[in-house]
Amino acid sequence: MNITDLAAAEGPQFSIVRVFDAPRELVWRAWTDETELAQWLHPFGVANSSITFDVRVGGRYRYTMTNEETGEQFPTGGEYLEVDPFDRLVFTWGDPDAPVAGTPVITLTFIPRGDSTELVFHLFGYQGKPGDGFVYDGWDEALTNLGRHLAGEQLG
Repeated sequence: MNITDLAAAEGPQFSIVRVFDAPRELVWRAWTDETELAQWLHPFGVANSSITFDVRVGGRYRYTMTNEETGEQFPTGGEYLEVDPFDRLVFTWGDPDAPVAGTPVITLTFIPRGDSTELVFHLFGYQGKPGDGFVYDGWDEALTNLGRHLAGEQLG
């Protein structure tokens, strides 16, 4: 499935839209720089214990989240399908070694709004909704962490 087909595809999916009080270049860097990502890319109560990102088409990324209470680890990763600096980032999301075909895909669209940035986060491959205690809520919390990070707050 190519990127154009994905946009029109039917199946489980959801979007989260956030506006961040930061220029698009800073929001982009928060998604593409390992040091930045390590600080916010996790839901509450979970920390990143390892992280590597090769942000280029065909490049792969991997991070392992660890539940701070139980120690359970969640290896996550995928492959970059589209890298259009400051505008759009598309990548698979799931098992770090999963093939592209059949793996959920995240599309990030960065829209300038004056000195702010609207981020449209779209995940194809999971049905999510607020309060699901799973994928939607995990990404919602991670995006809250992103906003706090962009505001200069120290995250635990």
